[in-house]
Amino acid sequence: MKKAITILSLAAAATMTFTGCAGKSQNMTAEEKQKQAMIEANNNLPAWVLNPQVEGGIAAVGIAGYSKHGMQVMLPQAEMDARAKLAGQIQTEISRVQKQAMRHNKINDLDDFENVFKQATKEVVKKIPLSGARKVKQYQAPDGTLYVLMVIEKRDVAKEVKDMKDTYLEHMKQAKMTRESLDEGMKVLDDMMKELEEETK
Repeated sequence: MKKAITILSLAAAATMTFTGCAGKSQNMTAEEKQKQAMIEANNNLPAWVLNPQVEGGIAAVGIAGYSKHGMQVMLPQAEMDARAKLAGQIQTEISRVQKQAMRHNKINDLDDFENVFKQATKEVVKKIPLSGARKVKQYQAPDGTLYVLMVIEKRDVAKEVKDMKDTYLEHMKQAKMTRESLDEGMKVLDDMMKELEEETK
């Protein structure tokens, strides 16, 4: 008899627990359910999607939503998205090196220099051929979303920037900088090139 009562008690407790969990799930708002689904989806993504890093290269992840037309549509879209993000990454990388070079040379008119170099860098990045970027990984999530990891070698970027050194000089001349400022600008450029070359070794 006691054994039967114990079994019934355990069954009742299990039913209450299950009902409580089910009730909690049912009480979640649509926004909370969506948030929970996003968290679960992110937890299942490969590490490279959330943290795209490749040694010796600049990396970015391109994303394309599911299409009934399949990979022939999704893959080019994801690669195009990745290249756009790579351009942003390259600009950030060059700007970082540029600021280091300016601090090293103790530039006086820092704001003016930064504006000139910022505009020049935008032009340089636009001219860098991203056709050299290569796809190294891809992943399709259960919901059909496609992720691709694309990389461009830092040495290729450094070479392109070095070849477009004249673009920076032209921007400095257009800004009507003094002879002294132009000399400072050349020192900054030389330091930038050295730093970019060092990072590719």
